Amino acid sequence: MFVTTPLSAKMPFHCDPDNKALREALDAPDGFPVSGHRQRTDAVRKVYPHTVVFRELIDESTCVLCAFGLVGNRTYRAIALNFNRKIFAGKAFMEWLIKEHLVEIEEPKKGCLALYFDKGIWQHVGMVSAPGRVISQWGTFPVYEHNVCEVPARYGDEVRYFEMPDRRDPLRLFLEFARTRGLSEADLARALKA
Repeated sequence: MFVTTPLSAKMPFHCDPDNKALREALDAPDGFPVSGHRQRTDAVRKVYPHTVVFRELIDESTCVLCAFGLVGNRTYRAIALNFNRKIFAGKAFMEWLIKEHLVEIEEPKKGCLALYFDKGIWQHVGMVSAPGRVISQWGTFPVYEHNVCEVPARYGDEVRYFEMPDRRDPLRLFLEFARTRGLSEADLARALKA
């Protein structure tokens, strides 16, 4: 029921349309309180059985920070909280990574990245934890472990897999991205002192 099927090599996997109602139910409305999200997800299970499991709640994080291990990183935070909050690991960063730095793979493997797209546009990222399973943070909501296609509908139906960068690379890549946005070494030094 939740199995993805490959179209061809390096083509996205497509989530089974039979779980559309579940995915729509998992899609919390904008403005929904973070504190109630876990209970809401559990309540959805009564109507639409699923295997979504709560893992943790991380303050001031998103799917990108969680997947790349940047949660709480002092250097990342110094940049993201300064410069009019225009340089951060969000959609522009992910699009830059996809275009320039991530290596797409044909078959998922434990520890690789699962990227979700809606009509070819990136929406979400998680990390493959086991065959058919992903750990991801749903926006600013909690981190869940779930079947590849048990995610909110807003993340789209296409899933592509990419190699996980070396554990030191996400911060290096983010700094490189920040430089493409005009961040200088002097700007970085000032932000780190603040």
